[in-house]
Amino acid sequence: MSEEYSLRDSVFRAFLKNPELGPSEMTGLLGAKYNSVKAAFAKLAEDGLLSRSGRGNYEPNTAGILLYLLDRVEALEKQAK
Repeated sequence: MSEEYSLRDSVFRAFLKNPELGPSEMTGLLGAKYNSVKAAFAKLAEDGLLSRSGRGNYEPNTAGILLYLLDRVEALEKQAK
């Protein structure tokens, strides 16, 4: 797992690259504990970035991702002023 990103961010980035990966597969890829990865998936779904499509199955929530990015851009623009 990259030290530059939080586990949540690492899970999200890896998931966007390979959306077939669930928490079990992600655990091995990132070298993290299963419960931590499962919690990261749950938090991403709670934040609206992922949609849960079944037990252990997630999909990107395009609208949620776009809204998140727009909020981030707006916050950065405010900081720059």
